[in-house]
Amino acid sequence: MRFYKFRSVGDDLSKDYAIRALLESYAIFSSRKNFNDLFDSKIDIPHPTPEQILELQEDPRIGNHAAFLNGWVADGAFTPKGVLMLKNAETGLNELFDRYALFSLSSHNDCHLLWAHYAASHTGICIEFEFPSGNQPNKVKYREHIESVPLLDFIKSWFGLSGIEFGERIHDALLVKMNYWAYEGEYRWFASNEMGRVPLGEKFIKIPYERSWVKAIIFGCRTPTQVKTYIREQLPFDTDYKQAVERRDSIEVVPFDPLIHL
Repeated sequence: MRFYKFRSVGDDLSKDYAIRALLESYAIFSSRKNFNDLFDSKIDIPHPTPEQILELQEDPRIGNHAAFLNGWVADGAFTPKGVLMLKNAETGLNELFDRYALFSLSSHNDCHLLWAHYAASHTGICIEFEFPSGNQPNKVKYREHIESVPLLDFIKSWFGLSGIEFGERIHDALLVKMNYWAYEGEYRWFASNEMGRVPLGEKFIKIPYERSWVKAIIFGCRTPTQVKTYIREQLPFDTDYKQAVERRDSIEVVPFDPLIHL
């Protein structure tokens, strides 16, 4: 399956970050904090009740670790210590969410809205990727509501009681996007632990990829000639070139022909 990354291109081609990333074969993986939509990968974190904490403390499977929960609850309510511990747990969980590095792609190369929104009104480019089996992006799930990850599940994961691998729970939550974005046909490539995590306080991380994963560069309907020429002259590896062409009421991607498209 082929995946597509739309990029805008600035006036100074030698310093443009998108072109530099293409020429040097690295991807800019973002934290969810860098997304333009407030609700993209926003995750609700409902807090446990005092009763749930007491029940967890009495669970024989946590053994001596039960002492960690001492003093969280008294007289059927959270103590100041308990409130602080829950607040710290929520902060830690959000920081965990924020450190996942994501690279957004689309399954479409001819969507005029994607060209308009992410390739500067059709003046940018689109990179066509094909990944090996071990690096396949995951399909975004479009839903009516944001995802929820109960704080109790995170606390249980400290004791190995979350029921499933908690990393998978985070992974699934970070794939949820609101229904009104469904036209994008988005997929997300998650950076593995070995590839890297977004440092705390940062919004993105640069991660190299294999040049062979780039299968084509697609120029937009309005991509300037100087951009096309610069990329074709500077790209340090061979790949195909394609051209987005405006039809009556749609876009068609065709093989690039310098005699026609320059």
